[in-house]
Amino acid sequence: MARLTVNQVLYWLVGSSPTGTTKNNTMTRSKIMEDLLNSITPEEEGKWKQKRIEKKKSLTLDYQFGYYVGLEIIHRFLPTLSSDMLQTHNVIDVSKEDSLENERLDTEWYSTTKYGGEWNGVDENGDMEKWELYHQHNKMLEKKYLPNPLICHLDLLNIKNENEFKDGLKFALWDCDMCSYNIEPENIKIYDEEDMYFTIIEFVLDSVV
Repeated sequence: MARLTVNQVLYWLVGSSPTGTTKNNTMTRSKIMEDLLNSITPEEEGKWKQKRIEKKKSLTLDYQFGYYVGLEIIHRFLPTLSSDMLQTHNVIDVSKEDSLENERLDTEWYSTTKYGGEWNGVDENGDMEKWELYHQHNKMLEKKYLPNPLICHLDLLNIKNENEFKDGLKFALWDCDMCSYNIEPENIKIYDEEDMYFTIIEFVLDSVV
C-alpha cells in the first residue's frame, strides 16, 4: 500500500481540496483516514506527540476560552441546511426543488472524480466545471436560507485578549466543518448589549465564491 502523507489526509479531511464535505465523498474520506492510521510508524507518532506537547505549552487562556465559546455557538446557534451532509442542532429546511437540484449537481460532479464511475484517469478532483456549478449552488442556498448576520447572545464574557479569543473561536468553528460564516478575526464582531445583560458575537456569511 502506498504511504499517505499528512498533507494528503488534510487534502480530503479539512477542506484543502475543492471537494469539501459532500454526501458522496464522506465514505472516501473514511477510507483514506483508515489507510493513514494503518501507515503511521512509531517514529512518526513520536514526532507528532512532541508537537502536541509543544502546542499545549503555547495555548493561552483566552485562546482556550474562545475555543470553548465556539463550541457553545456551534451547539446553540450555528445553523445548517437540510441539504447539508453534516448538520448542527439548528437545521433550516431547504425546499424539495432546491434539495433535489443540489443532489443532482453533487452526483454529476462526483461521478467524474477518481472515486466516481466516470473518472477520466487524470483529474482526481473531477470535472471542475461541474464542481463549480455545484459549489455555486451551495453558495446560493446559503444566501437564500441562512440568517445573515448570525447574532449570538451569550452570557457576559470577560475577554482579556480579544485577538487570542478570536483565534480560538475561529479554530472551533473551522474544525466543526459545518460553518458557512466568515470566521476571519477581523470579520467577527464582539460587543456587549447596551444594558449589559449579554455579550453578542456576530458573524456574516462568507462572501468567498
